[in-house]
Amino acid sequence: LSIDQNDWDEKTGKIRWYKISKNNKSYYVSGEYVETSKKLALKNYANNISYSTYWDDYYKDGYAKDAYISQVDYKPQKKQSYKGNVMPDTVKAIHVSMNNFVNNQSYIENLKGINTVIVEAKNDEGSIFYDSNVCDEYLSDPDLAVENTVVSKKELKKIIKKYRKKGIYCVSRIVVFKDPVFAQDNPKESLTDKHDNLVVYNNQYWPSAYSRKAWMYNVAIAKECADLGFNEIQFDYVRFPDGTANSEINLDFHNTYKESKVAAVQGFLQYAKEELSPKGVYVAADIFAWPIVACDDQDIGQFLPAIANVVDVVSPMPYLDHFSKGSFGIVDPVQAPYDTLAAFTKISNVQLKGIKHASKYRTWIQGYDMTSRELKQQIKGLKDNKQPDYMVWLVSGDESDINKIKNGFH
Repeated sequence: LSIDQNDWDEKTGKIRWYKISKNNKSYYVSGEYVETSKKLALKNYANNISYSTYWDDYYKDGYAKDAYISQVDYKPQKKQSYKGNVMPDTVKAIHVSMNNFVNNQSYIENLKGINTVIVEAKNDEGSIFYDSNVCDEYLSDPDLAVENTVVSKKELKKIIKKYRKKGIYCVSRIVVFKDPVFAQDNPKESLTDKHDNLVVYNNQYWPSAYSRKAWMYNVAIAKECADLGFNEIQFDYVRFPDGTANSEINLDFHNTYKESKVAAVQGFLQYAKEELSPKGVYVAADIFAWPIVACDDQDIGQFLPAIANVVDVVSPMPYLDHFSKGSFGIVDPVQAPYDTLAAFTKISNVQLKGIKHASKYRTWIQGYDMTSRELKQQIKGLKDNKQPDYMVWLVSGDESDINKIKNGFH
């Protein structure tokens, strides 16, 4: 229909948004996804994508191809680097609570072998741990989201600056689609029954990953974190709740645009990337380990090739105690840290080869219930398969817990 003058870059000729019409309604389409010919628009970029058809038996024949291929964008997307924001060649990270990040700076800064800290900015209870202003726009009772605030934005900005001066790369972890605060305030944007009553899954209420309002809310928080000085935004729980397949006849995900779950998750991450790129921050996404092993999305929307084609960093969670005995042919994965991480990484590497410009691969590893020796074995399993980056999951990252394994960082 038209192009706004402000959306046209006269120097490059690039157009940010096109106003279009469909079924007598007006929409805007990002210029990133507009091709110059029908031939280019119809080009198939999914030739090298492998996928399981397991979920065809639950839904219908052809479901997997439609969900993982037809609705998903595999056009090669070169990953960016930002001046003044250099990602370490090899990230060696520990996860900490906002409280520890703020109040235990000296200890964290001086951890040998660690060059990155992952900070919990928003958790799976819907709590934001700094005095965010975003809640005012998206929630009728914003106090519910910030009642557990640890630090002011002004102070947090100073603290992040201090860490970065010490050479520490700072990542803001934001839980997205597991958020009872947003869900209770926005039931029509969340997982409900057919009568719009919120439904509990995995002991919590879930915003729908189809919800554009949920997308906007979490990306607005991410923008705020970017402005505070974080180098990278890591989105966690970028998925639908697991275990809903046999109950979907009674559930309503409010799928307005009739998207597959994989398309919705990828769409959110594309939107996040577009909005955050001008801020000069990297975008990461956590992903369950089992969808990678199964080579499908496990009905939660997480399909490795679809995610790795969009974000800067993809972060699987192959925690040893999440694998059942016999996985990968290993009698007990918990007792075989090296073999388990090596076997899992080999599977990941094969799938990433199908993406021309795949995201950086940075794995979570189990820090809890581990010894320093077992931690080293996990890291070696990654290194020996050409994936040396790691992030240690210890929930809050309390000093007493870190001390038990800190000799394993290397």
